[in-house]
Amino acid sequence: MPVVLGPASPSVADVVALADGASVVLASETVNLLAASRAVVERAIEAGEPVYGLNRRLGAGRDAAVEPAELAEFQRRTIANHRGGVGDALTRREARAVIAVRLIGFTRGGSGVRPALAQAYAALLDAGVHPVIPERGSVGAADLTHLAEVAAVVTGAGRAFDASGAIVPGGEALAAAGLEAVELAPHEGLAVLSSNAYSVGVGSLAVAEAAGLADAADRAVALSLEAVGAAGPAGNLSAFSDTVARAGGGDGQLVSADAIRSALAGSALERPDRAVTVQDPLSFRTVPQVHGALRECVERTVRELERELGARSENPVVDIASGRMVSGGNFQALPLALAFENLRLVLAHVASASERRSAAHSLSLAPARAAGTTRVPGLLLYAAASAVAELRQLAAPATLGITTLSGVEDHASLAPLALRLLRRSLALTGEVLAIEALHAAELLRASGAVPSGAETGPLFRGIDELPNLAAAELVPAALAALRF
Repeated sequence: MPVVLGPASPSVADVVALADGASVVLASETVNLLAASRAVVERAIEAGEPVYGLNRRLGAGRDAAVEPAELAEFQRRTIANHRGGVGDALTRREARAVIAVRLIGFTRGGSGVRPALAQAYAALLDAGVHPVIPERGSVGAADLTHLAEVAAVVTGAGRAFDASGAIVPGGEALAAAGLEAVELAPHEGLAVLSSNAYSVGVGSLAVAEAAGLADAADRAVALSLEAVGAAGPAGNLSAFSDTVARAGGGDGQLVSADAIRSALAGSALERPDRAVTVQDPLSFRTVPQVHGALRECVERTVRELERELGARSENPVVDIASGRMVSGGNFQALPLALAFENLRLVLAHVASASERRSAAHSLSLAPARAAGTTRVPGLLLYAAASAVAELRQLAAPATLGITTLSGVEDHASLAPLALRLLRRSLALTGEVLAIEALHAAELLRASGAVPSGAETGPLFRGIDELPNLAAAELVPAALAALRF
């Protein structure tokens, strides 16, 4: 089903759908809005009023005039000068997310680009043209280096991947897709760059992954509770009761407590005659609070992403109502960057508690390991400990960073750095949760128990039926099982 970009505010789900291959349609209202926005730019050109990036240069040259005769060349130089990214190329999915967010930004009416240029970005998505976009280069005052690579391909320059994954010239990739290069009109050289499209686009993919990890974390804990309950009197479910969750009052706590209760519905832990400890260690007992914090942080990050998706972040911003182009700083993405920072911190807490549960399982598995009846290597626990140590480092603030060029562009949010660290944190947290699930399943197997919870039973079978794999392959397979 295509994503229709119209008057309604776009969502993170729209970005994820476009990244995953959905086609895009510009509603007629959107085309009209783009035309009205462009008309403001045309009037500014005719009036000769000084406007940054239109008839004035960029950065420290902001007050130097761009002569009418050099406007076309100025657009080309602007794109070429901003192609300063380095590092590995974004994946196809990530590149699509970047293109999608810049296209969404056009449709909010603040960019002043022509409808034809917006249609060219939509065509890039629909044709599956995948620009080569180096991951690093932006400091979070608009993702300039990322967007310059997209603009280069749209204009017939740059580089792109062909169907086989080989890198080809951008013009060749357009021709193979049946598309024509676009020549940028005055102001469009800056307008195509004026967006935090990497931070918002790839951030949307990251927050969707974080939401999935919150669900996976609850399932891992449910399996751990069944495991410790089968091995002894642990696994007290009172900490997950609706009574305790409502006494705490956190929305995320309520959701996680309910999810774990639902996963354990029908399990042996619910038997009223079962001998059970008064209360479990904190790494078990405070899961709803810890996982609830993750869920609430995910919601906050989604709100910040969707605020950015609905915003007119360009500089200068085209204001249709007043007919003016106004310089400002809506590209400053600090609220979003801080949400990324907070998400990394809470992931470190989630993983730290998970590693402690794995350690408890590992201790209980010592006799089975000594007898040679386990298949999970004892040293797999070290991998979890190593990941948690790295997560603690990744949780440190990244946004209090450097100044940039001259005395003009002298502060930036560093949102892209905060996001790159978040992506690493997500990967490590997934590994730690998978290691917990593997240890829990191993403890159940050693106890001779078969979990019967609504979700723990299928989860145990999914892990138990995995083939004998090396640890490096076993952990991703277990994480996939957690995400069923």
